[in-house]
Amino acid sequence: MSQKKEVGNSRSSSANASNGALSGLKVREIGNNVAVAYCCKLLADMGAEVIKVEDPATANLDRQEGSIWCDDREGGDVGCLFAYVNSNKLGVTLNLETELGKSILYDLVRDADILVEGNSPRKAKEMGLGYERLSQINNMLVVTSITPFGQTGPYREYKAYAINCSAAGGASKSIGELGREPLSVPLYQPHFQSGLMAAAATLGAILARDSIGRGQHIDIGETEVWLTHLAGYGLHGFVFYEQKVIRKGRTMAGLFPNGILECKDGEVSFSTNTGRQWKHFLEIVGDGEIPSWYSSNPVYTNTNFQELHRKYGDELRARLEPLLKRKTRDELMALGQEKHVALAPLRTIAEVLEDPHLNARGYFVEVDDPRLGRVKFPGPPFRLAKTPCRIERPAPVPGQHNEEVYCGRLSYSKKYLTELRRQGVI
Repeated sequence: MSQKKEVGNSRSSSANASNGALSGLKVREIGNNVAVAYCCKLLADMGAEVIKVEDPATANLDRQEGSIWCDDREGGDVGCLFAYVNSNKLGVTLNLETELGKSILYDLVRDADILVEGNSPRKAKEMGLGYERLSQINNMLVVTSITPFGQTGPYREYKAYAINCSAAGGASKSIGELGREPLSVPLYQPHFQSGLMAAAATLGAILARDSIGRGQHIDIGETEVWLTHLAGYGLHGFVFYEQKVIRKGRTMAGLFPNGILECKDGEVSFSTNTGRQWKHFLEIVGDGEIPSWYSSNPVYTNTNFQELHRKYGDELRARLEPLLKRKTRDELMALGQEKHVALAPLRTIAEVLEDPHLNARGYFVEVDDPRLGRVKFPGPPFRLAKTPCRIERPAPVPGQHNEEVYCGRLSYSKKYLTELRRQGVI
């Protein structure tokens, strides 16, 4: 065990070498929480060096998160979700249940700028990830903790998935058809939103270091993020007016008409928030003229938008949908553009991938993954003109960069690395 050397600052050629906006920023990621992984991916795409620290006992199992491939597909034990949210990172394995593992983690954070983790407060402390301990090692370190319910309060130790955060944040009771069962928000959205908020807060804390002279602890509660972003309008309405959200299914509360209706080859979404837009929408469905069943009925023409929605919404939708079914999505979108009506087709993911606008902007990025082959990923959700985001490497396989990080960054000897493997530390 004498082969361990003093921690150094040497960098190898495989470190993130792009001149990104966050080039030179050092990030350490602990765990396989989707929100944690997405937060760090955003930082990595902007040029930060992210080292993902994984438990050697569970690293392979963790990669099955979001796996939707058939069993006979090569690389079927690796989830596409894992591959996406962990691209652009270096990966090491480290058993933080051991004292030696904790000691090595402290070596990793001595010169780091950011550590992002997703453990409950009690578990984080047991693993040596408590902010008080980490700040003693590096008082400039920004520690971001992303958990379902935050660092304080009676729920702080509870675990939860996206469906639980959606329910606890009031979103599930706000969506779906009135009288039907509540719905869950799909596709890990609470985790992605929380990762985005965590990245923004983390960079704010990095800027604050210049004025306060030290790092700080950031507490992200996913349920609160979701309550703010999705159920926020319902929360405000109740707080100020004691107004409860009524689920509207395929429509939105407020002005009429809006929502989703069927057409000849699928569905279209639309919103007509002004009298002029409503008139033009009626002309679209009426082949250039307002349908006589509307224009000759004073019940409709003498009723304001709010009353139309509340009293006659279902009746009007039943009249409009047969007219829309005479036209295709593309025909309706073209007419919407001509008449200045907000009207757009509902597309499948396969159609989105072929969208000419997104492809003209180069939104999708192709990456060669060692286990999945050549795959297409969504690009960054923002663009920096002078320091563009880049995806320069696929998600790491378990322990892929152990030697590069432990020997190259921390100056451990290869013999010491072999001993760490033998003991199950890495």
